[in-house]
Amino acid sequence: MQFRTVLASVARRWYVVVAGLLVTAMLCVAVQMNAPDKFKAQASLVLMPSSQSIGEAGNPYLYLGGMSEALDILIRKLSSQPVKERVTENFGTATYTVEPDRGTNGAILVITANADTPEVTMSFLKAVMDEAPRSLNEMQEALNVAAPARITTMSLLVDRQATPEVKARTQLVLISAAGGAALTLLVAVLLDGLLLTRKRRKQEIPTDESTQPNGAVIMEAINIDGVLKGTTVSTTAKQPADDARKTGGVMPLPSGPS
Repeated sequence: MQFRTVLASVARRWYVVVAGLLVTAMLCVAVQMNAPDKFKAQASLVLMPSSQSIGEAGNPYLYLGGMSEALDILIRKLSSQPVKERVTENFGTATYTVEPDRGTNGAILVITANADTPEVTMSFLKAVMDEAPRSLNEMQEALNVAAPARITTMSLLVDRQATPEVKARTQLVLISAAGGAALTLLVAVLLDGLLLTRKRRKQEIPTDESTQPNGAVIMEAINIDGVLKGTTVSTTAKQPADDARKTGGVMPLPSGPS
């Protein structure tokens, strides 16, 4: 459908567009007011090299490189379904995500916890943080890595309180606005097409002006001088037949001009 056609339909059915936009605005307000509250909290954990690789007098921050592979494996384990079920067992609909800190080249794990209340969010974040070193330990135990050679984790940054999650509510409002506007435009175009089609069909119906509903033919009676005296209506053949029956089968003769 051409853009000009759509604009013409919208212009003709402007009242539909106005009503649809008003309904859409009310829907967006309702979504904004009634959308469930969500809160989030974040924490960052850094993977620390083993004490064996550092030595007694070594600086662990000088050995942070080369652990990106271990970070990727840890993220995959924490994102697996068995681990998620174990962590979220006591937290209802709470969710979490784990990803590397993309702002640095170090092996830093970023944990984001989401829940319905600030208290639950903070408790859930702590549960995920406790799961990270546990999963890392399980990975190394499976390879029989000695305790002095094992990688550990250290808390780097932890939110003190949960903050409202505005992004999810904003997305719902935007989706509602876009859906309402698109539906309004579609209804306006379809209604305009339907009404134009009905109007065109009415104009195409042939009309016979010489035939009236009762089959009467309008004739003009003109006097001898050619002056219009008025109009008289003669009925169809059915009426003379009825008159003939009333007069015993004799048809009445029309009266001429005087």
